Amino acid sequence: MQVGRGRTFARSHNISTLDPARLVPTDFIDLKQQFHFAVRYRNICVISGAYKRIIVKEKNYGHVLTFPAGSHGYFYLHHPPADAHPCAATLRFRICDKLLPPQEGFSSGKDLLLPKGAPWEMNLLHLFTSAFVTNFREALLLDNMVSEEALSQLDGLLAGHQRGSWVRSPLLFSFRQPFSVSMGQRSTALSIVDLHASTISLAQVVTTIAKRKDKTLSCTMCLEYNPSARRRIVVRVLQIPKEFHGETFVNEGDILPLKIEGKSAPSSMADVLIRQSPSVPSHADQSQHST
Repeated sequence: MQVGRGRTFARSHNISTLDPARLVPTDFIDLKQQFHFAVRYRNICVISGAYKRIIVKEKNYGHVLTFPAGSHGYFYLHHPPADAHPCAATLRFRICDKLLPPQEGFSSGKDLLLPKGAPWEMNLLHLFTSAFVTNFREALLLDNMVSEEALSQLDGLLAGHQRGSWVRSPLLFSFRQPFSVSMGQRSTALSIVDLHASTISLAQVVTTIAKRKDKTLSCTMCLEYNPSARRRIVVRVLQIPKEFHGETFVNEGDILPLKIEGKSAPSSMADVLIRQSPSVPSHADQSQHST
């Protein structure tokens, strides 16, 4: 993996779809050793980006990591679990064997990961607002990847919200939506998206699960609804890096109580996630519990 400042792009490439079921051989792309990529999607959209940007605040300096060896496969739209909100979809890259038919290669492939082990991905809000992405909304509709209703909700959110820290924080629309947590941080900033009010609120959630810290690795968690818990929310540990097995306070699948640092979380946090989570009954009684 190389480090650099210049913009070195992969060869210009056209992709026909972001739907894994409709991929064709010409959608295959090789990104290895590239600092940046640029692809044309459905002939009307240009998507460009990087593998990983590293910012050193103390030195006012930044650099870009190249895509690692073996970064060849297909861009696709990753949909969240069935009970999560459709707006939580993200653009991901699937590493696949070029010699296999697209669908077979996709099924046996694996998602491109960042150095800490979290999936490389771009959320929809970033793709809608980035200066390096054009006509993404129109291309999604043409590709039948997202409903008009979901896009209208995102349009309303963007109309009243300026680009900010939510770009760098996990965007949560609903319960059971996985997010990555650094093993080197005590807490993680979560951006709670309220599509009804067109707002984004930050919640600083305590996510420490081990005494030892390692900023190069990450684990995966999600928030779940529990009517008996404080704020009616608990944290479930979904995945722990193998390097930390046997060194954590909890195991994969365990539940942690929700702990918020300071007054960062909105009192309506549970109400928002309940309303936007299809698996949680809409009549869930919210008046009996403390916020």
